[in-house]
Amino acid sequence: MLRVLRCTWRVPAVVAGGLLTLVAQAQVPGPGQAQGAGGGVTTPSPAANGSASAAAPAGAASGARRRSPLAWTLEIDAPKPLDELLRSYLDISRYQAQVSEAARKRAEAASTGAAQDTDDGPDADSSTTGATATSASPVPTQPPTSTPASASAQPPGTGVNITRSELRRLVAASPEQARALLEAEGYFASEIKVSLSDEVVGAPVVVKITVWPGPKATVEQVQLVFEGELDVQAEKGDRDAVSLVRKINQQWPLAVGKPFLQATWSAAKNATLATMRSEGYAAAVWSGTAATVDAETQKAKLFIVADSGPRFFYGPLTIEGLKRQPESAIRNTAGFRQGQPYREAEVLDFQERLQKLNLFESVFVTLNDDPAQAKEAGVTVQVREMPLQQATFGVGVSSDTGPRVSVEHLHRLLWGLPWQAKSKVQLGREESVLQTDLTSHPNAGRKRWLLSLQGSRQLDTDDALTLSYRARAGQSDEGDRLERLTYAEFLRAKVTSSDGLDLSDASALSGNQQLIWRDVDSQILPTRGFTANVQGSVGHTFSTMEEAGWFGRAYGRLTWYRPLPGQWYASLRAEGGHVFAADDVSVPDTLLFRAGGDESVRGYGYRTLGEQRNGVTVGARTMVTGSAELARPMWQRFPSLWGAVFIDAGDATDRWADLDPKLGYGMGVRWRSPVGPLRLDLAYGQEERQYRLHFSVGITL
Repeated sequence: MLRVLRCTWRVPAVVAGGLLTLVAQAQVPGPGQAQGAGGGVTTPSPAANGSASAAAPAGAASGARRRSPLAWTLEIDAPKPLDELLRSYLDISRYQAQVSEAARKRAEAASTGAAQDTDDGPDADSSTTGATATSASPVPTQPPTSTPASASAQPPGTGVNITRSELRRLVAASPEQARALLEAEGYFASEIKVSLSDEVVGAPVVVKITVWPGPKATVEQVQLVFEGELDVQAEKGDRDAVSLVRKINQQWPLAVGKPFLQATWSAAKNATLATMRSEGYAAAVWSGTAATVDAETQKAKLFIVADSGPRFFYGPLTIEGLKRQPESAIRNTAGFRQGQPYREAEVLDFQERLQKLNLFESVFVTLNDDPAQAKEAGVTVQVREMPLQQATFGVGVSSDTGPRVSVEHLHRLLWGLPWQAKSKVQLGREESVLQTDLTSHPNAGRKRWLLSLQGSRQLDTDDALTLSYRARAGQSDEGDRLERLTYAEFLRAKVTSSDGLDLSDASALSGNQQLIWRDVDSQILPTRGFTANVQGSVGHTFSTMEEAGWFGRAYGRLTWYRPLPGQWYASLRAEGGHVFAADDVSVPDTLLFRAGGDESVRGYGYRTLGEQRNGVTVGARTMVTGSAELARPMWQRFPSLWGAVFIDAGDATDRWADLDPKLGYGMGVRWRSPVGPLRLDLAYGQEERQYRLHFSVGITL
C-alpha cells in the first residue's frame, strides 16, 4: 500500500501562447479498523483501508438512559518516547489532564476552607485551553466541548467524571489522531488498540490505548531535480552553479538509508530553498515535491523539483532616511558593487557593518526580488540616524582597579566633517584615564583613519605610580571577521616608587600592526568558536635613565569556546608576549608585560606578577599565561545565571628560562547580561596561599 504525502505540482507548459499551471493534490487514504476483544477497537496498518470507529463501553445503552456522569481514567501503553508524545497531543489525554488539574485545585481550596467555584474546570476553560494545545500539535484536532460534572470527589489523576457521549467521541477520535502522530515520527505500519473496561460500581472505567509502532520508515530513493537558470548554468559547466548544486546535494539530510521523518522532510525543503536564495537565486520556489511511503516495505521515495528562477545581480543602491550624515558613510561600507552576483550573506554583512558604525539607530537593507529586475536588482538602505551628540555617565567597581566614575562624549559629525570624536574622562582611586579618539567615516575599501591621544595614571598594589602618555595615528581595515589596525605611536611611561624613587622612565617611537580575528556565535556572549589577537611592533626608545636603542615587541592571545554535553560550556585561553631588545636598552614600562588579575591569573593581585626592582613590581620582557574554565547554568528557571570552575597559570619575567608559572584556581558565578557577562570569582593563589575575590560590575547612566 503506497502513502503519498504532500504531493503538490506546478507544471508549466506553453499553451496557445499562454502559461498553463496544473495543480494535482494527492490525499492520504484513511486508516483501517478491526474489532478487538473486550469492547475495544484495534486499528492495524493502513492496508485495511477502512474508517476508524470505537465501540461503546459495556452497558452504554443503560448508561445513556440513566444519563449519570461516568468516572474514568486513561492508560497509554507505548514505547518511549512515543508514550509522552501521545500524552501531550491526544485530545483524550489533554482532556484528562485538564479536568484532573481542576479537581486538584478544588480539593486544595476545600482543604483550606477557601470558597471555590465548582464551574472553574473545563466547562469554563476547556475550549480555550484545548485550542491552545491543539495549535502546538502536529495533528489538527477539535478540543473537548462537553461539560463534565464536578470531579472534586475524585483523586487527581485517578479518574474524572464525564458524560458517556463525550467519552465515546474522545475514544473514537483517538486512533486516527495517534496514527497521524506516529506517521509524523516515521511509523507507517503502526497498530493501535483502544479498549474500555466494564463499568463497576465504585471504580472508574479504564480507557487503555495500546500502540505497536512497527518499524520506522527509511529513505529508499531521492530525486532532486533543478529547473530554471541554475540548471541551465550547471549544464554549461558554470563553476558557481555546479558548486551550488553539489552543495545542496551534499547537505540534503534525508539521504538514502536515513529514517524518514515529517519534520526532517519539511526542514530539508526549507533549508534547500534558503540555500538557493542565499546564493543568488532570490526567487527560487518548489515546482513540486512528493514523498511516497510504502506501508508494507516501510520505504520512502522522495521526489523534489526546484525552480531556481533567474540569478540576481546587484543594481543601484538607494539610501533613505539620511538627514545630516553623508551618503559616503553608507556607500563605502558596502562590500559589493553594482553588477556583481547577489549573495544574501553580503547583504546581511553590509547591514551589520552599518549598525557597527554607531551612526544609526536602525538599519534595514532589502533587495528587490522581482524576477523581472533580476539583472539589476536594486538594493534599498533605510536608516534612522542617532543624535548628533551623546553624553554617557558611568559608575563601576572592580577588584583590579577599584571604584571608578566616568564621563564620555561622542560627536558623530565633528565640525561638519565625516569624522567621529569620542572623549572620555575616567576617575578612580587606582586608575584614571583621559582620552580622545578621532575616527573617520569609512573610506573606499571600508578603511578608516584614526587619531588618538591618551594620558593615564596607574597606582599599583605596592603603591608604585605609573604615569603614561601616548599619541597614535593610523588606519583601520574592518573586514567581516578580520580587523587590521596599522598605526605609528609615540609613548612615554614613568614608574615611581612610594618613596619618590624613579624606577623607570623611557619614551619610544614605534610602528605597529594589530590583527583581530573573530569567529564566534556571539561577540558579546560567545559559547562556540574562537578569537585571536596578534600584535607586532618595531621601534626605537629614548631613555632618560638607561641606554636608548632599537626594540621589537610581539604579543598574541587566543581564546577558544566550545559547548559540551550536559549543558556545560568550556573556554580555554592562551596568552604570550616578548620584547626583543638589548639588556641595557630601556623600554617604556607600558610596552612590557605583567600578569595577575581578573583577565590574567586569578588568585593574584592585578599586575603583581612581574620583575622586582627595589621591592617594587615593574614590567617584564616575557609573559605567558593560560586559563581553562567550565561553566553551566545553575538553574533552569534562571538560564542567564551560570556557575563556573577554573584554573589559571602564568608568570612574567625578563627571561624565558626564569618563567615559573603561578597557579590559581577556584569557582565563580556568571550573569550573562545583555551587555556582556558579569563575573564574581573566588580564587586561591597557590603561591601566595590565600584566597582572593575577583569581581567587576559597572552601570552606564
